[in-house]
Amino acid sequence: MDKVNTILVLLITFSLALIALFTGTGSVSGTLPIGSSGVTLQAPKAIPLILTVIWLLLWQRFMVLSMHENKPEIDKLITNKLNASGFVSRAFSPKTAGFPGTYGVCKWPWPDVKIPQAAAGNYVHYERGLLARRFKFSYFGNDSTGEGMFVHFGPKASNIINGTLTPLNLGYWKCLLFEMKYLIIRLFDTPSVGQHYIPHVIAWAAALTILIMSIHQFSI
Repeated sequence: MDKVNTILVLLITFSLALIALFTGTGSVSGTLPIGSSGVTLQAPKAIPLILTVIWLLLWQRFMVLSMHENKPEIDKLITNKLNASGFVSRAFSPKTAGFPGTYGVCKWPWPDVKIPQAAAGNYVHYERGLLARRFKFSYFGNDSTGEGMFVHFGPKASNIINGTLTPLNLGYWKCLLFEMKYLIIRLFDTPSVGQHYIPHVIAWAAALTILIMSIHQFSI
């Protein structure tokens, strides 16, 4: 955790320094000597480049550490909230699955090391991946003829509907909105959430500033 905090402070510091330099609210002057070689760099040109390289390395390092330290706890918080809210029916329509009326939700019926054995009977397993949201659960109820049935969502198979949502699915964007609304509330009262997202927001602000100012400079 100490490593995460150290990299966090450095990432925010370098991000703010870059924003100041590229927006003109901060500046450097003079030259930058390289040891005793007699070679000097023009500081106004060299410092932004050097800071940018260090900033990128810090961002990558922070991402690795925070994914290890904070993401598991954040994922657990989101999964608990999702299960308590009944959100799953907004991501996967019960009517489209073949349930015209009353239906229920039940836990993934096959053994899975990622699903706690003590989880409730209506537990929905939820995974956040890169450009993907993965569900494992089942609907149960009666079809249009009154016959009982189960419909499973998970790894796609002959008897399982694909439980993975990508940006091509409307449900994926519903998941993102659900997560954002929940995480914004938790941002300042849950340490792992603030520690994970605030530095990223500031770093992305720096990246956007560098991009906009670079485009502006080349267009002049």
